[in-house]
Amino acid sequence: MEKDTEEYKRLRERNNEAVKKSRTKTKLRTQKTLDKVEKLRGENSKLEEKISGLKKELDLLKELFISHAG
Repeated sequence: MEKDTEEYKRLRERNNEAVKKSRTKTKLRTQKTLDKVEKLRGENSKLEEKISGLKKELDLLKELFISHAG
């Protein structure tokens, strides 16, 4: 296909628009993934704090149980 034809120019323009759309979708998808990662990291930190607190509580209850049982 000749580069100076109207059909070639039309196809190039169409391709350029498709590339822009694809890149925009990719950026949006990447940003959504980054946002989700950040949210999950926050949730993970809270859950780890809860685990730590529950372990301390369990240790205390074990000590109380042993002291009353023995």
